[in-house]
Amino acid sequence: MLGAFCYTKHYVMKQFFKSFYQWGCMIPEALYPFAHEIRGQWVRGKQAYQVALQEGFDLFGPGRFSYKLTLYRGAWHLIGSILFITSVTLVADRLVGSQVALYVLLGAAIVALCFQEFILQPKQLNQSTSKGIFDVVTWITPMLIYVAFLVL
Repeated sequence: MLGAFCYTKHYVMKQFFKSFYQWGCMIPEALYPFAHEIRGQWVRGKQAYQVALQEGFDLFGPGRFSYKLTLYRGAWHLIGSILFITSVTLVADRLVGSQVALYVLLGAAIVALCFQEFILQPKQLNQSTSKGIFDVVTWITPMLIYVAFLVL
């Protein structure tokens, strides 16, 4: 009985984090500001994002984005990194009360990010290694700058 409860709890948490991750990935798509023409009508948001994504795949091959879309996604990675740094700082400071917790959480995030960018997304989305490197750099650079200012 306890095993079934633990399995169910694990499954629910896994589904929660999976849906939260997917929701976070959908924000840049929904807020895509550049217009594209689809069947004679100019659209923005998710529809325009999908067109830009397909154009990149057509020009550069599967799993590769256009330069404009790469920079747009990079900007969102920077925003996500800053929000993450802020939330981790609050958790480490308010809940744990330790600078060590901040470094542990940032380190764990970097490991998880590298796992996502170099193992999961190449398998799931056919993502190129150069895009993974770009994504990791745009996420980790603000973290490193933040830690450098903390130490100084």
